[in-house]
Amino acid sequence: MTLKLSSPVTDISRIGPAKAKYLQKLGIEHARDFLYTFPRRYNDFSTVTLIKDLVPDKTVTVRGRVKKVTTNWGFRGRRRLLRIFVDIEDDTGTLAVTWYNLRFLSKQLWEGRELFVAGKAEAAGDATWGSPAERPESRKRRDEDVGRGNMARQAPPRFRMRSPVIEFASTDGDHTHTAGITPVYPETYGVTSRFLRYQVKNILPLLAALPEYLPADVIRRRKFISIHQAITAVHFPASQKELAKAQARLRFDELFFLQLSALVRRRARTQESAIPISTSRATLQTFLQKLPYTPTKAQRLALDEIVAELAKETPMNRLLQGDVGSGKSMVAQAAAALVMHAGAKVLYLAPTEVLARQQYRSFQNVLDKERVALLLGAMPRRPREQIKERLQKSTEPLCVFGTHALLQEDIKAENLALTVIDEQHRFGVRQRQALQHVATDNNPHLLSMTATPIPRTLQLTVLGDLDVSVLAEMPAGRKPVATKIVPPGERDEAVLHILSELHRGRQAFVITPLVEESDKLEAKSAKETAVEMQKLFPDIAVGLLHGQMTSEEKEAALRNFSAGALQLLVATSIVEVGVNVPNATVMIIEGAERFGLSQLHQFRGRIGRGEHQSHCYLFPTNPDGAANPRLKALVATTDGFVIAEEDLKLRGPGEVYGTAQSGYTDLKVASLLDYPTIKAARTEAERLLKKDPELKKHDLLRRKVEQKNLLAHFE
Repeated sequence: MTLKLSSPVTDISRIGPAKAKYLQKLGIEHARDFLYTFPRRYNDFSTVTLIKDLVPDKTVTVRGRVKKVTTNWGFRGRRRLLRIFVDIEDDTGTLAVTWYNLRFLSKQLWEGRELFVAGKAEAAGDATWGSPAERPESRKRRDEDVGRGNMARQAPPRFRMRSPVIEFASTDGDHTHTAGITPVYPETYGVTSRFLRYQVKNILPLLAALPEYLPADVIRRRKFISIHQAITAVHFPASQKELAKAQARLRFDELFFLQLSALVRRRARTQESAIPISTSRATLQTFLQKLPYTPTKAQRLALDEIVAELAKETPMNRLLQGDVGSGKSMVAQAAAALVMHAGAKVLYLAPTEVLARQQYRSFQNVLDKERVALLLGAMPRRPREQIKERLQKSTEPLCVFGTHALLQEDIKAENLALTVIDEQHRFGVRQRQALQHVATDNNPHLLSMTATPIPRTLQLTVLGDLDVSVLAEMPAGRKPVATKIVPPGERDEAVLHILSELHRGRQAFVITPLVEESDKLEAKSAKETAVEMQKLFPDIAVGLLHGQMTSEEKEAALRNFSAGALQLLVATSIVEVGVNVPNATVMIIEGAERFGLSQLHQFRGRIGRGEHQSHCYLFPTNPDGAANPRLKALVATTDGFVIAEEDLKLRGPGEVYGTAQSGYTDLKVASLLDYPTIKAARTEAERLLKKDPELKKHDLLRRKVEQKNLLAHFE
């Protein structure tokens, strides 16, 4: 059977059904997958050294002959351990090598066999060829030699290696595991790097079936090596310079296809039709004059961009990003008001019921209450059906708020002109797309919003098909929240400060990571903390809010806290978004190290919304938690963009920005923090599409964009 790139792994020699299951865990199902399973790191065994030139702690390869093999059994704890002691010699000296529990190896070692060993050498010490405890027969033999006066002829090795990489010399002089820059791959049970190196080397000749897909002018302009050279060198580089060239080519390829896909999606959107929403500046000004505050310049600029795009016959696809408290909701309210003034409908998708209710009440304050509705999964059947009918059949302007209930297949909307997605990073890609399909007769304009600022690298990749508006300006009068890490044993000051603020008429949050106590987790729960706070502050009204409460209970707790009937609210992460209480000036976050950086920033954004100075206290679970890098980053800045960059480094884009379903987390060589390569890829993708908008002259690239797996097309 002729092996092809598309062949299943079971067609490869030495791979049966059992091994195939192990390989599947690494995403290896076809021969081509071996080539695109890139090393996670490398061992540089390229320095081949004579035994006499060995230096302690330096990684090298030694070529020699087996001089002597000894085995014995010992114990490590209660476990029986086979030890293999080998003396390896070259013309300059002898090296002592020890391997453990490799039963098959002793049968492959015989006197005079040539081999390579690679690893770090260490001084053999006083004893030996191995310590007396490890190798008693060596000590015995040395003692006998001393008695016979033979020590001059059989001097013990000066160096030894423990468990080095081994490779037997071949007639063609080729190396796979030693004497070079050796790849180390992701591993799983039953699949070692040694096995993967062997398979990759055997499959590399199949690369001849892969045509060069990058345009020749791009390769020439960017001085790239070919794709065949790149894939070969990334697995078995001849030098660090060659490895750098291979990685540069593959990084560019991955990011180039991301850019190309984003720009193709952007172009496809221009072929779609949407309901144009024409509005006058006077209409917008009328809405703004009703507000109890003056919009910032950033808000006005974002509105100008949105108004211009709403007027087009192609759908808007805009991301509104701004730090917590920067006024995104007002911009969304204005956009909704303009759409409804034109007689069309609006859908508003929120990630949590708490936020959906909060925004529902907020919009009722500025829009016609009769034209604002709430659609939640927990609602009684009759009200739900009434709202669904208004969405699908009525011609009235309407703004409907909801959570995932809006994504159900039976939700349809006629004359839907605008969809708003709040905290868009909390939704997967498919969920965001599903909301777009609710419209029955057109493609609605889309306004996504996030309080997690997007680093510029992600704006060019993950969100490359979106236009971006940034609210980089906070409303007048806001003061940065003072943030402090408080280790256990130093918390009295924070508690006293909360008490003084509460007695001044202010309000406070206490955030906990758990709802109830856990035997497995050393962290405070909301329920036990609420009881503790009631005992600590007997004259203060303490409330409790968590996800296990009923909708009515959650609504009552938020309403009472917003109205001031509750002064202190103990809550879980349910208050991460959507809670706006300007009178709240203090926050304690229990078990702070258990939360993500952006999540901590969101919590902190629940305070500091009024004119008074606010304080956020981070309570780690134990003293070690005070050194947590996320907590230190939060203390160092209140700038959401700085925090977003740091969070991206710590957690990666898939988790932070909800891209796990989009394929962007499949990057194997490239990094979404590599701005220079991202920018270069963007430039080349734009240049290519300008010349060939539909990729008619670049069939391979078109198929890559469509299928996201170029190698699947080739035999």
